[in-house]
Amino acid sequence: MLRVVSTAPTFSPFQEEQDGSSDIALLHAISIDLIAEQDRMALYGKIVDAAIAITRSQFGTMQLKRQPSDGGAPGLHLLVSRGLTAEDRAVWQWVDPAAHSSCTAALKSGRRVVIPDYEMWDEIRGTRDLEAFRRAGIRSAQTTPLVSRDGTLLGMISTHWDEPHEPSRRDLRLLDILARQAADLLDRMIAEEALRDREQELEKTVAALRKNEELQKVLNDELGHRVKNLFAVVAAIASYTLRGSSDQSRSRTLQDRLMALSSAHDILPQSSWKPALLKDVAVAAMANAGIRDRIGIDGPDVALGSKAALNLALILHELATNVLKYGSLSLGAGFVDLSWRIGGEPASETLYLSWKETKGPIVRKPTGSGFGSRLIGAGIAGSGNVAISYKTTGLECEMSAPLNELGGSE
Repeated sequence: MLRVVSTAPTFSPFQEEQDGSSDIALLHAISIDLIAEQDRMALYGKIVDAAIAITRSQFGTMQLKRQPSDGGAPGLHLLVSRGLTAEDRAVWQWVDPAAHSSCTAALKSGRRVVIPDYEMWDEIRGTRDLEAFRRAGIRSAQTTPLVSRDGTLLGMISTHWDEPHEPSRRDLRLLDILARQAADLLDRMIAEEALRDREQELEKTVAALRKNEELQKVLNDELGHRVKNLFAVVAAIASYTLRGSSDQSRSRTLQDRLMALSSAHDILPQSSWKPALLKDVAVAAMANAGIRDRIGIDGPDVALGSKAALNLALILHELATNVLKYGSLSLGAGFVDLSWRIGGEPASETLYLSWKETKGPIVRKPTGSGFGSRLIGAGIAGSGNVAISYKTTGLECEMSAPLNELGGSE
């Protein structure tokens, strides 16, 4: 015999008065006890103790609805019990939804289930479930679902008796109130546990990212070191190969260009081979050329991919070499202004970069063009857009490039 009943309270304040002040006092004491308890498992135990006290039963359990790891139908996990032996707890630690019990019947219906006598329930006859109840000394049971305020079934609270029994209307009314409190507490506990799990996962993720960042830094440092060594070896080979050449200036020019390229490469590992700031590239190039104190560098933050960063480093090296030999910095009073700005619409923003020499000798357009001229003429993005003016006040070089062409790493 099994009876499914509504879990909604069916009483009014007038009925409470008729039942007497003892029930109100009991509920008040239970509420105070639950609010004061901070330990989660102790809290679950007090809820079960309260249910046993209300129904005057010999056994009690509280279960949490859970999804099994194999993805099957949700079952019930035992949180806490009273009156059961260790062997009994092991049997009901996990209750499969196909089992025969008041809690699985409530799981299927979503409502309270009362079984006045397991021996009279036809569906359980001849099953291992009935044998388990007999071994535990359980003859009857009631299960009240614990439902959150948004209607989610969270778990069950059950009480069991050692003889045929059916709880009174008074017992069920008080159980409804207790179940409401228990569901709220369980809902809060589940949310807090989920938050802790997410925090732990986040901590693991952050730790893994930090470890990866540290490893990446080590790899970048090693790569940067090897690249720098490679440039040094190439420069040494070039110097040795051209040692007997009649034009030593070519050898020196080649070595200087290699060192300029090496200096630009020093910046890229520092940014984990991500876009480097234009200002950092410019400062490094000028410092490598030895003219950092005789040039003004100003402009907004602009990210350059490795290709554009290396192009700019070589261009600035050529300009710096020329200004030291023939331009404004060949005289003591000369100065260079390097500046840049962003113009155009957001969808087609363009970088405008300007190199202006002042207070130097009169400059004239060269009669021929070498590799350096071609390098400057290619521009930052390698697509031209460079204008060079040989003014009486000094050389001026204006170049531009769409921002969306400066982020590549080819």
